[in-house]
Amino acid sequence: MPTRARWFGLAALLMLAGLPCQAAETSIIAIVGATVIHPDRDLPSAVAPDSTLIVAGRRIESIGPAGSTAVPAGATRIDGKGKWVVPGLIDSHVHFFQSGNLYTRPDVADFNAWMPYAKEVERNKRRLAATFKVWLASGVTSVVDIGGPFWNFEMRDAALKSPTAPRVAVAGPLLSMVDRVKLDLGDPPIIKIASADEARALVRRELERKPDFIKVWFIHRQGDDLAAQEAIVKA
Repeated sequence: MPTRARWFGLAALLMLAGLPCQAAETSIIAIVGATVIHPDRDLPSAVAPDSTLIVAGRRIESIGPAGSTAVPAGATRIDGKGKWVVPGLIDSHVHFFQSGNLYTRPDVADFNAWMPYAKEVERNKRRLAATFKVWLASGVTSVVDIGGPFWNFEMRDAALKSPTAPRVAVAGPLLSMVDRVKLDLGDPPIIKIASADEARALVRRELERKPDFIKVWFIHRQGDDLAAQEAIVKA
């Protein structure tokens, strides 16, 4: 299990233990007696009960049986008995502008009469800081938003500055072959592209915000010009 991944897997446990963030940066920490999951191993050795982890700064120095792993003098001890240490989970398909409820895709099922879509998106955006905390509390230490409004980049920047947010990777608006006008509140998450020039122009706008990737939503319907669509993708 890579050291970097293991460190982020510890994030939730360290916070639950009440350890100050500054200590995580500079101190030596010993988590003693925890059950550690090693995803690079086969069962039953993948589950290692009564283990000790030594963390120096932001790096795991060693993991081993509690009975034979020395705890350095001056280390901050965390009692890991009854707790589990696992690698951080990655949610690789999210959309910050959406929720999981009925009101989030009026282009599919329009419930604006019950809940205005604009209000739904604003609620999702406003509560995102709390959603970040829920992800961490659930063991999710990295999330990937695979396309949304340009304010996606603001959310990524906010997450980078927050001690209670997962690592965030984002794309901007989807380069699409179809319209989704009901999702357009002035900063559309999906933009229909009609030519290679339009594709290049939108990508240039997104590159200014340093996206983690660019998403093309390739939808080919009967009667569409496939050659023109392929030219957009190649652009």
